[in-house]
Amino acid sequence: MDDIDATRELALAEAAGVPFCWMRRPSNDVDTSCIYKTADGWRVSTTNERSTEESVNDYSDRSAAVDDFVNRVQGFVRHKELRKKFLGH
Repeated sequence: MDDIDATRELALAEAAGVPFCWMRRPSNDVDTSCIYKTADGWRVSTTNERSTEESVNDYSDRSAAVDDFVNRVQGFVRHKELRKKFLGH
């Protein structure tokens, strides 16, 4: 996935009110998907309710890292939509 496709998906997530960390390390971000550069490549992670990084994957290929990141963000969007539907809001 290239940056243009990723940007489109992230715009949808932003419109849905789903937080994410694009090209920055998480810092007190709760339930957030993150992607950022490391010394060895790219890291994709998700934070939990305590802002602790979990589900950490490291990639040498930027495109694969962006794919993983966008999939995680889309998962948060789907979760939010289903929760909204279930709660009737």
